[in-house]
Amino acid sequence: MVVMLAFVVALAGRFTLVRVGVDVPVVNDVRVPLFLVLLLSLALEAHHAGHRPGEGGGALLGVLALLGYQGLSVLWVPPGTETGPMVGDLCAIAGLLVVYFTLAAWDRDRVTDVTLKLFHVAAWAYFLFAASGRGHDASGRWAAFGGGPNVFVRIMIIGGITSLYLYLRSGERLIWLVPIPAFLFGAIASGSRGGIVALAVTVAVALLAIRPKLDFDRMAKPFALIALVGTVLVITAGPTIADYVQSRFVDATIGQGYASQRDVLFRMALQIFLQRPILGAGLNGFHTVSALGFGERYVHNLPLSIAAEGGSAGLVLLVAAWVGLWRAYQSQPLAERSLEARTAAYCGIFIGATCLFSGDYYDARLMWILLLLAAVRPARARLVPATSVSTLTKS
Repeated sequence: MVVMLAFVVALAGRFTLVRVGVDVPVVNDVRVPLFLVLLLSLALEAHHAGHRPGEGGGALLGVLALLGYQGLSVLWVPPGTETGPMVGDLCAIAGLLVVYFTLAAWDRDRVTDVTLKLFHVAAWAYFLFAASGRGHDASGRWAAFGGGPNVFVRIMIIGGITSLYLYLRSGERLIWLVPIPAFLFGAIASGSRGGIVALAVTVAVALLAIRPKLDFDRMAKPFALIALVGTVLVITAGPTIADYVQSRFVDATIGQGYASQRDVLFRMALQIFLQRPILGAGLNGFHTVSALGFGERYVHNLPLSIAAEGGSAGLVLLVAAWVGLWRAYQSQPLAERSLEARTAAYCGIFIGATCLFSGDYYDARLMWILLLLAAVRPARARLVPATSVSTLTKS
């Protein structure tokens, strides 16, 4: 129950009651009541379960140090910078990470298994909602439940990864591979070029990791099924988005080199970093210094955003956080790197790759959560030497 509630809180994002026509002060941001219920549920569960230490706490501290530094940077923001909502976002990320670390310390693989299954269910819900014709943006890009196309593509690709996870976990039952073409179709229909590139990056990383273990004979049947279902899907539903794909991916991107102003944002962030190389412009300082107008509040690239607003100090902490997570994951013996942990790592890598093209600090929360689930595990019981046991018995 706590895991399900934590997932809802993490997935909900900045959903407000205003979207459904309700305006209630304080609780307008649904994170407020959801966090209160989540923390209360976690406290009750901890009371029954007792204290259970986990390994990988250093990785959590590395991420919290980065978030703490970003919060501290409000001290040197330019005059007139709005920082309240951003500080709230950082606190929300920190709270979620502490919750997931506590859950993983109890039973990492079970918590991760439930989380991945919930992602799979969410992917189906998002896909069916968008396929029904609802949630699309003005240009026809697929989206769902008030989130944008760049959120939608993340859920679609994670849905595909969790399909592979369920396939392997079930003893390679082919039925779990059937949704993959649908989720890939949804990813393309989102029009998110960054999401597609992030998928390519994740596939490349995965192939490098599993290359020595590739068994092409074993992969033939699954690939044939995915290709067959994908072909049927393209023939039946492809014409509905064919013109859109042509204009978005081919004409605009390849023909015109359209980059959705990302090139402008990236250059501006680099310029601000070069002007303030040590501490940066402070939290949300990019929006104030760049003066690009309403709507361009963030860089859409996590490292560049931290460089512009946190300077070299922020970049060092970002790299340290990533390295800490990687070292915690690598410190696990190969036998203890469960399927759940490896799947969470690939999902986290994918979200991290999308953070190079879209989203702000709060949109990176799923990356931190998934990488943390891959890195943290319950502490192993310490073996007591036989001589010590004998001494204790005699005493």
